[in-house]
Amino acid sequence: MTEELNIKQFFSEFIHFISRNKKTITSFIALGIILVILFQNLKPSYYDTQAICMSGISEYERLEQLEELSQRTAVDLINYLQINIYNKDYSELSSLLNISKEIAAKIKHIEAEQLYQQDMNEKFYALNKFEIRLSVFDNTTIDDIQEGLIFYFNNNNFIKEYHKMYISSNNRLMDDIAQEMNVLSKMRIEGAKNNLDLSSVNIISGKEDKTISNQIISLAQLKEEINTNQLLLKPLFFVQDFAKTNKTERDILLWSFVGGFLSFLISLLVCFIKEIR
Repeated sequence: MTEELNIKQFFSEFIHFISRNKKTITSFIALGIILVILFQNLKPSYYDTQAICMSGISEYERLEQLEELSQRTAVDLINYLQINIYNKDYSELSSLLNISKEIAAKIKHIEAEQLYQQDMNEKFYALNKFEIRLSVFDNTTIDDIQEGLIFYFNNNNFIKEYHKMYISSNNRLMDDIAQEMNVLSKMRIEGAKNNLDLSSVNIISGKEDKTISNQIISLAQLKEEINTNQLLLKPLFFVQDFAKTNKTERDILLWSFVGGFLSFLISLLVCFIKEIR
C-alpha cells in the first residue's frame, strides 16, 4: 500500500514539475528538433538501391556443400568491400572496382545477403541468388559501380584460377562425351548388323550419380547442359540491375525523434538544477 502511494506521489510530483517548467522543456525540444532538421538538410543526401545477382563460384569449386553456403563466397567478397568504405580507403576501393577515386568516394554503404524462400512447411531454403544493397551519395554513379563489381569478380585471382580450371575441366568432359557418342554410334551400327541388344548398357552422369540411358540423345543433352552452364555461370551475373532511384534518403523523421527525446532529457536536467538553486 505504501509503495503504491509512493509511486502515485512520484508521478504526481513529476507531472507538476513538467507543468511548472513546460515553457523551458518545450523550448528545448523545439530547438533540438530544429537543429536536427538543419543538420540533416546540410549534410549530403544519399540514394538507396538494390540488385539481385547470382554467381557460379560454388560451381567452379565443385564443393559438396550445404545449400545455405551456395552463394557464401560471393556474398563475402561483396561485404569485404565495406571494410574499405568504412576506413575511407578510396584508393584501394577504386583499384578493386576499376573506378575513379571520385566515384569510390560516393559509395556510402554496400552489403550482400543470401536470398531464401519459404516452402509450404514454413521451412526456409537458400536460393542460388543473393541481394546487393547499395547506398550512394550520387545516383549517377550506380551504373559505374555495377560495372566495377563485375570487374572486381572477373579479376579476383581466386575466382580466375577456379574459373580457368572449371572451363578446362568442362572442355575435357565434353570431349569425352563426344568420343563416347562416337563409340556408341559405332556400336549401334555393329549391333544392328549382328542383332545385339545394347539397351542394358548404362552410364553414370552428374554429381548426383544419376543413371541415364546410353542413348546418344541423352549424352547430347548432357553435353548441352554442361555447355550452357559454362556459358551462363559467370563469376558475377546481375539477374536484376540496380534500380535507378531518384529518391533521396535523409532519415529526418528518425533523427528528429532522437533529437527531441535527448532535448527532453536535457531540459529535465536543466529545470531540476534551476529548482534546486
